[in-house]
Amino acid sequence: MEVIINQKTFYVNSNSLTEALQLYGLSLKKGIAIAVNNRVVPKSSWNSYSLQPSDQITVITAAQGG
Repeated sequence: MEVIINQKTFYVNSNSLTEALQLYGLSLKKGIAIAVNNRVVPKSSWNSYSLQPSDQITVITAAQGG
């Protein structure tokens, strides 16, 4: 299945959001937020969230600054 993560196309073998994040290298990182089709998905729901073909996933990474 094709999904879009931060404007890049990825192919995943299942509809698992967690699998898509692992492919992108983010599943265990802290300080990130995920939105699917412009709707925030709470981290507690990442394991159970089912993706649909062509879903657009936005990964937002927290940054420190001053």
